[in-house]
Amino acid sequence: MAIDGRTSRWDEHRATRRAELVSHALRAIRVQGPHIGMDDIASRAGTSKTVLYRHFGDREGLHAAVVESVHQYIRDGVLAALESTEPADVGVMTHTLASTYLNLVERDPHIYRFVMNGPGLGASSTGGRVPIVIASAIADLLESRLPTVSQRRARTWGYGLVGFIQAAADEWMDDPTPAPRADVVEDICAAFTPAFSHAPTTTTATHPTPAGA
Repeated sequence: MAIDGRTSRWDEHRATRRAELVSHALRAIRVQGPHIGMDDIASRAGTSKTVLYRHFGDREGLHAAVVESVHQYIRDGVLAALESTEPADVGVMTHTLASTYLNLVERDPHIYRFVMNGPGLGASSTGGRVPIVIASAIADLLESRLPTVSQRRARTWGYGLVGFIQAAADEWMDDPTPAPRADVVEDICAAFTPAFSHAPTTTTATHPTPAGA
């Protein structure tokens, strides 16, 4: 079945317009903080709340779009930083990941809090969730760099590491007298580097063989 060219162009226009509105929302959050309202975001974008609702449905929809954009930005920054690390040195990779993540958080605290606080609505809120796009990328990286580690273990490590860093970043951001970023990075590495260094690189079961087997 032939694709209607007008439909395709309209879809492209909507995608472009959504991206523009997300960019406006990010700029508004940077200036006015994480509790900014839809009216202020619309004003910053030079449009109306009706247009925002048309493209995102409601505040929760806009929040989800901002979360997706921010997580993708962090993922790209993290992966770019990890390109220079040695493939088998998971300790260095852990340090680079933690340092890059916390650096990006420190540079944009209002946006980070907007993402993590959620839209303040129902159970489908994306706030506080482990950033899947980042965790999945780290899991894939671990799997490719450590070929003797199973896919299951690589995913467990990837999601666990990113979740740990996120939780540490949340506590650090909320601390009224936060420690220097470098100290937090070292604390994270102190937990994970020894574990990765001594972890077995196979997933052979370690349960005792039943008697008579």
